[in-house]
Order: sequence, then structure tokens, then C-alpha cells
Amino acid sequence: MSDITIHEGDEYTAIFHGGPFDGTTDTRTATSDALDDEVTVFADVEGLQTAFTYRITKSRQVLDQTSAEFEYVPGESDPVDDLQDRGDRSGEFDRE
Repeated sequence: MSDITIHEGDEYTAIFHGGPFDGTTDTRTATSDALDDEVTVFADVEGLQTAFTYRITKSRQVLDQTSAEFEYVPGESDPVDDLQDRGDRSGEFDRE
């Protein structure tokens, strides 16, 4: 990925593969003179803010457009039950 020219503050397109953001894109801002090796994306799941980690797998630059592909890393993300395993949680957070 050393052939990519990017500077702190430049925008690039992140393309997500796997996990809850599979197939989505996001415009991100470089925080240094290199693409992020890893990004954390947050979403509300059942009313709780949940962190999902994605790691860069490849990047490309065409003229002044830079994009990076990120793969979901479930072992480093907050756990989330599959939809079919969630069941009824109506009283799960009640205090006694």
C-alpha cells in the first residue's frame, strides 16, 4: 500500500465487507499521512451502542480518488446475537 499518496485531512472511500456494514461505503478522513489499518464503526443494536472493527485488506488510487477495502473482524468487535437467537429480552435489563 506504499504506492498510495494520502495526507492527513484527505478524504478517502472506505468499502466494508462482512459484518453488519457489508456492502456499504463511507467517506472517511485520513488521520495521518497513511490510510488507517483498522477502523471502528458504531451502530445501535437493540438500543445499545455497539462497536464493529474492520481491518484494511487492500487499497487503490485512481487519479485523485483513493479507496480502501476493509474486512469485518468479529473477534475484535462487540458480540451481537444472530437475529434468530435473540428471542424475547423484554425484561433482561430490569433491576430488582
